[in-house]
Amino acid sequence: MRRALVLVLVGIVGYGCGDDGDGGSDQAGGSAGTGAQSSGGAATGGSAGSGGAGASGGSAGASGGSGGATGGSGGASGGSGGGACFDAKRLWFDDFETGDYSRWTSQSYDKGFNGGLCHDNGFSTTQAVSPTHSHRSEITCAISQSHRGYGGLQFSGDSVVKAYTNTGTGIDAPHGVVNTYYSRLEVAYPFQNGKWFSFWTVNNDCGWKDQVITLGLEDTTNRLTPAHIKSTGGTVTFAPNAPAFPKGKWARTTIYINYHTGVMVAWQDGVKVFDAKFTRPDKDICQWHWGAYASKDNDALVLYEDDNSIWKLNQPWTNFDVEPYFGVTQKVCNPP
Repeated sequence: MRRALVLVLVGIVGYGCGDDGDGGSDQAGGSAGTGAQSSGGAATGGSAGSGGAGASGGSAGASGGSGGATGGSGGASGGSGGGACFDAKRLWFDDFETGDYSRWTSQSYDKGFNGGLCHDNGFSTTQAVSPTHSHRSEITCAISQSHRGYGGLQFSGDSVVKAYTNTGTGIDAPHGVVNTYYSRLEVAYPFQNGKWFSFWTVNNDCGWKDQVITLGLEDTTNRLTPAHIKSTGGTVTFAPNAPAFPKGKWARTTIYINYHTGVMVAWQDGVKVFDAKFTRPDKDICQWHWGAYASKDNDALVLYEDDNSIWKLNQPWTNFDVEPYFGVTQKVCNPP
């Protein structure tokens, strides 16, 4: 099994503050993200798992390179799973098999957002990667603000905190962090002309004082695209064969992000999508969230999520043509 992820309420101390900013076009701002209230405990344990199983609609293996990637001094193979192990530590995962949000800081996916109108979310057995459960979010009508049905984590060092504080220091990872998760998006209309959908948000600053980085869909290419990188002086370079994100099929997304070096790379089902360069003054990684974050004009879509995991790298990953799919195509030295 492999696993999977800050609920948002704005303007209330203890629930977080600020705004994620525009999750679509990289031309817009939004100065901060949000935290969320939490009452339960977050867990980093659970049954064994790593990056996710081979899903329908998604290749279980990485593409990339005839000989595999060397992963730094440990000589780790980043291709088909052969070669030496790689030194990475799994910090968190969820596969939604518990049927609750006990592993999350948010303790929910904000089912009550907007008074519960125009959206819903919860656990599902209709679709799953492994073994039988996933998380399902739905948007059913347009509203006057961005849709925000998502769950999230705040870290203190390498550990998930039990309740949002919006203070402190997150994961310090000089060699970067890798997040792998599965998504299945069911939507009939294209994303374009300011209509966007965001699967993922991360913020280095626990207090949301720096710009978030998001990952979503914003134009008819349907490629996974990061926001708030070019608008803050960074660059995004798409791979020549960058795939479109499928509709109505599971797809695996793997993201490498390193706030020390200012590098972000994303792969979809083992195929590289883009390289990005960015700068932020704060180098740790504190707040994460996943779910149905979308522009207000979205009115009919369903998102399933499964097998979400976060890994901290303890050595450099050096071949970014290869997906670091830890525990599956890339074995780790100390598996969870």
